[in-house]
Amino acid sequence: MDLSQAIDLRRARRKYLPEPLDDATEAALRAVIDAQVAKGAGRIELVIDDGGAFGSFTRSYGMFTGVRNYVGLVARNSDKVAIEKLGYYGEIVALSAVGLGLGTCWVGGSFDRARCPFSLQGDERVQCVITVGPVADDPSAKERLIRGMVHRHTKTIEQMSNADAPLPNWFTAGMVAVQKAPSAVCRQPVVFDYRDGVVSASVKESDDDSLLLDLGIAKLHFELGAGGGTWQFGNGGAFTR
Repeated sequence: MDLSQAIDLRRARRKYLPEPLDDATEAALRAVIDAQVAKGAGRIELVIDDGGAFGSFTRSYGMFTGVRNYVGLVARNSDKVAIEKLGYYGEIVALSAVGLGLGTCWVGGSFDRARCPFSLQGDERVQCVITVGPVADDPSAKERLIRGMVHRHTKTIEQMSNADAPLPNWFTAGMVAVQKAPSAVCRQPVVFDYRDGVVSASVKESDDDSLLLDLGIAKLHFELGAGGGTWQFGNGGAFTR
């Protein structure tokens, strides 16, 4: 399964089965993470069989059950590009995990950062985590309820893009993939501009660093939907097809 196929299969899963990752799946997931780090993703670390960060009902608001494994994404608060890269490369990890038959969910707030087993330096922070693990084929009633509570109507392509000319098919295909991208509280904040034949992507300037994670995730989805290309990192960065 390639990443584009995984986009269509991905669903946020919050209830995990009490089963360990088998050795082959764990090794494959570690290989994907190592490959992204080698590309310049920054600090991405896999936690296996340690659900302490999700053990507190107060922290997780009862939204997660059975979390034993997750991927930690760490960057300095001051490094905005690094945070965006975590979104881009972290989504490669998440989609790869879906391809391995695992459930996943991006988690920005409902976990205990102090109980994550990472050694942080300076102003490094666990920006977010991605839960991974075996799940039932069908979401539980609670998962469906939570999805209904947090899910908003998907924005239209027109709401998420600006253009000065008719949109080419590859741009529209990229935007369809963006519509399926996860984002904090399903807000879909990234706007794609198509002007003078050049594509760029941006979010509003804000102190909310989760917008930068959303930017990186959306850029990857656009790239996959458009059939390939290269993004310039940074808010307002351009896409080369």
